[in-house]
Amino acid sequence: MDEKKSEQLKDKDGRVIKYIRISVTDRCNFRCRYCVPQHPFEPIPSQDVLRYEDILFTVRSLAETGIDRVRITGGEPLVRKNLPYFLEQLNKIENIKEIALTTNATLLQSQASDIKQAGVRRINISLDSLKPDRYKYVTGGFGIEQTLAGIKKVVELGFAPIKINSVVIKGFNDDEIIDFCEFAATGNLIVRFIEFMPIGNSADWKKENIITGSEIIKIIGEKYNVTPLPKKPDTGPAKNFKLSNGAEVGIITPMSEHFCSTCDKIRLTSDGKIRPCLLSDREVSIADAAKTGNKELLIRRVKESLNMKNTEHTIETDRRGLFRRTMSKIGG
Repeated sequence: MDEKKSEQLKDKDGRVIKYIRISVTDRCNFRCRYCVPQHPFEPIPSQDVLRYEDILFTVRSLAETGIDRVRITGGEPLVRKNLPYFLEQLNKIENIKEIALTTNATLLQSQASDIKQAGVRRINISLDSLKPDRYKYVTGGFGIEQTLAGIKKVVELGFAPIKINSVVIKGFNDDEIIDFCEFAATGNLIVRFIEFMPIGNSADWKKENIITGSEIIKIIGEKYNVTPLPKKPDTGPAKNFKLSNGAEVGIITPMSEHFCSTCDKIRLTSDGKIRPCLLSDREVSIADAAKTGNKELLIRRVKESLNMKNTEHTIETDRRGLFRRTMSKIGG
């Protein structure tokens, strides 16, 4: 075997990197309050966005170093043209064993069949409220009907797992926790409750708005019998539970219980920056290496970024303004 193909990417703390989240665009058909600034802002210029060919080269190169899982994000990835074609090409890359997609689901009705045919089975859907008025507020004025129709479509097509990601904010949607548990039981859905993080210059973030994972489980336990599920390999940071109504839920606790010690991921922004930690603005550009097909330079830059990867994040207090990039430009 080629020596380079057996060389694993590791950060300075010895964590093996197996997973890359790739933002294919910072553009979105929504304007969610925690993701996109409410004031006028400029998206990444189109000439700076990596071509599909550049991203495929990057993934091929990193697949030789041990990365075997890819998640495609945005912005909203389905607004980028010909995404199913790109996903199909990703699925052909040797050593890549899983391709997943994160979306707001509004465009899934028209694209879900092509996405499944391209080889994607795992779908994560962002949904922070089941109440139409709240959904409209958080998304910047968009209705919930298309999102629910998109979820129904991927259930019908047999995608699995289908994970519903809900950021829980005290005083905003924490009264919907039980509603989401009931929603999970209605179909082949796993609802994951995520603690509120101060990312992307979130204007509404305050420490007192955090409802912790243990508080969420306590609320759920008052309604259902809650059974912890064993941790499966490569399932990410969520702690998963089976409820007595048949639903499966997950709890993700970036604020109250760090899972940094098991982090195996890096992020690639749509303009070609490797971001080794979501909760840090440290980045290294691989754009020139990807565009010129220089694998040696690309891997060297990725290793450089891993030397910047934090042992663990240190965000414990209200530190708005910490991030230069909005969440839309980082990638969900």
